[in-house]
Amino acid sequence: MKKVRLFACLLACLLAACPPCGPASAAETAAAQPGTAGQEELPPETGEETEQDALKEEVSEALAAGIRPEYRALDCVEISGEAYKGIEISLYPAADSSEEAQTAYWTEVDTAIMTRLFNLYPIKEYPAALLEYVTGSLEESYRQYADMYGLDFGQFLSSYLNMDEETFLRETDEAAKQTLHQEILLKAIAEKENLTVSDQEYEDGCALYAVKYGYDSADALKAAFDEPTLRISLLMDKTLDFLEKEAHIHEIIETESESEAETEAES
Repeated sequence: MKKVRLFACLLACLLAACPPCGPASAAETAAAQPGTAGQEELPPETGEETEQDALKEEVSEALAAGIRPEYRALDCVEISGEAYKGIEISLYPAADSSEEAQTAYWTEVDTAIMTRLFNLYPIKEYPAALLEYVTGSLEESYRQYADMYGLDFGQFLSSYLNMDEETFLRETDEAAKQTLHQEILLKAIAEKENLTVSDQEYEDGCALYAVKYGYDSADALKAAFDEPTLRISLLMDKTLDFLEKEAHIHEIIETESESEAETEAES
């Protein structure tokens, strides 16, 4: 069964259902967008463009074009050795061969793999432009919801998310960092292992995503997401598939006596 995973870069699919709750600086994102309320345009102290000004311009252009900034993951995290290979996992086998049971089983495997990676490889830094881009995208999505309900942003946050704007920005910042943490680790391993997404894999993957997430066609999916976003999600898919094959999965098999003892303990 081909697994199709929903990754951070497709988080927009979930925005209607769940508010942000995790790592990236939305406060900085607001500063990166011209005309944002409460942000003043301060001239640089010298006649030269500052690094922060350049970042703001890059992010503003990326948000306007809807294309996420590129980056090299191995600059953000040190993957020394090959500890990511052969990760030991112990879990109960799938309940049966149904798609639901198999999906639950492999979700457990993936969760165990990612937990181990988080422990092994702390992030040195988040790509500044990408972090700004993700938080800006999340904030813009919620601003669109506010417009849809005919509310100003502060009213929307208070009524629907029970938070003020400062809290929202802090939560959004945290959410972006959490989603990027997983992406950076998997992309870094892909770079180390020279894993890439071919054009054929891209087309096949978009077709699978379209079916999984209810789009009429692959073209409709591509109209909703830029190519770099779709490619990074497919690369994360491919890297996790690689790590699953490399992992040492030990299935826990209960004896009849153990099962009976557990049943008695529960009753």
